[in-house]
Amino acid sequence: MKVHLLERRLAEQFDAYAEQQQFSGTILVAQEGSIRFAKAYGYANYEHNVLNQLDTRFQIASITKPITAMAVLMLADKGLIDIQGRLLEYIPECDVLGLEPRITIHQLLTHTSGIRDFEKLPQFVGGQERTLYEGLDILKLIQHAPKEFEPGTKWSYCNTGYNLLGIIIESVTGSTYSEFVGRHILAPLGMDSTGFGCSRSVVLGLADGYSLNEHGTKVKARFFELDNFTASGHMYSTAEDLLKWDQALYSGQLVSEERLRQMFTPHAYVDATRYYSYGWSIYNGSRGHGGWLPGYWCKFRQYPDQQQVVIMLSNHDYTKEERILDRTEALFEECL
Repeated sequence: MKVHLLERRLAEQFDAYAEQQQFSGTILVAQEGSIRFAKAYGYANYEHNVLNQLDTRFQIASITKPITAMAVLMLADKGLIDIQGRLLEYIPECDVLGLEPRITIHQLLTHTSGIRDFEKLPQFVGGQERTLYEGLDILKLIQHAPKEFEPGTKWSYCNTGYNLLGIIIESVTGSTYSEFVGRHILAPLGMDSTGFGCSRSVVLGLADGYSLNEHGTKVKARFFELDNFTASGHMYSTAEDLLKWDQALYSGQLVSEERLRQMFTPHAYVDATRYYSYGWSIYNGSRGHGGWLPGYWCKFRQYPDQQQVVIMLSNHDYTKEERILDRTEALFEECL
């Protein structure tokens, strides 16, 4: 009876939210792997009136980062990566490019390296986001930019660090990032609708992304070269596939229990409401990650004590959360 009440209340809440926010995308809520609410809203393509479905694919942007962190920990389990080891041990070329030699893998994982985030540089957002930078070429954007701080002394969100983790994965495995993650994470979990974005690729079932212009009119999102975010934000997925990812984080299916504890340890202070671990924001009672790219917005939030998860994937980059995650957590407490 309580479960039926919860499912009804969730439907009422998200239907109202979707109408208020003009939400377009999919929302899935589950507990212990059982779906309590799942629904698609809006259009995957407005030009052809194609509706979003529960199996519609969306760019998941920075939700890629927890998957990259998992790959690093899997390789640490195999003795191929030392989490406390230095970046230069794995990518000696970084010395020539002027990166601080003391930077460690731990600091890349926790955004405490002090490396500049290439996405925040004025020249990148001023047009270079359309240019493809392959491998270490992305570092040329920050080569002459001063470091933000001494490694390990502060926290600052950094896509560059996760790009470097992707290059390390490739270096120690001899595989591309997508080959390693596809073979060792996606395939074992049955995440068959998840893959790696390329701005020029045709991806079946992928929702087109939309933005608002300066007049508040819906327009197609601007071109953004996704390969520049390899390992930091270039994956696509579905809500149902991300539920499989959610369940794997409890089972020890991919790494040892010790590595899982390491992954979710609050390593770096961010602000009064959260810490950052290895690829995860850690809150009081929950953990998760969000993502944003031109045309896309997404949230993945776990409540581990109750084994609950909320997954929201949208092809409107102007979507606002409006405390919907807090309200969903309150509904679980009220109804169960």
